[in-house]
Amino acid sequence: MKKNLKSLFVLAILLFPLGACQEFIHNSFDTFTGRVVDKEGKAVPGLELTLSQNIDFLNGQVPVAKSIVYRIKTDEKGEFSFVLPSRMDSSFEKEYYLLLTAPARFQTEFNGVLLTENFLLATDAPRDADGIRDLGVLKIVRE
Repeated sequence: MKKNLKSLFVLAILLFPLGACQEFIHNSFDTFTGRVVDKEGKAVPGLELTLSQNIDFLNGQVPVAKSIVYRIKTDEKGEFSFVLPSRMDSSFEKEYYLLLTAPARFQTEFNGVLLTENFLLATDAPRDADGIRDLGVLKIVRE
């Protein structure tokens, strides 16, 4: 009995990584692209963007990355691109967030209201047949 229990435990440990890997779509990656401009519509080169799977709202303050997947900078045209494993819609943490550091903030519109936030939900962008998620032109303001 003790030997069977030990064998079952070892089997469970060996199979756990296989189940954890099912979170990603097999052999599938998403390429996230976008362009950052200022309020006048001019490209913002050299802007650092942080990509995270988790953000923490720390008692209503400015959200911060709990874990960092990438730190990238926009090129001379304000463009950026990064590749990540595709996430299944049923996975526990399926979102990717794009964050800025102060004083830069994304400016977006929601139901006719202008919002300024230090983060965007990158996985809101639709995925095309080639795995491209174009975030489009992202406007930033400095506060």
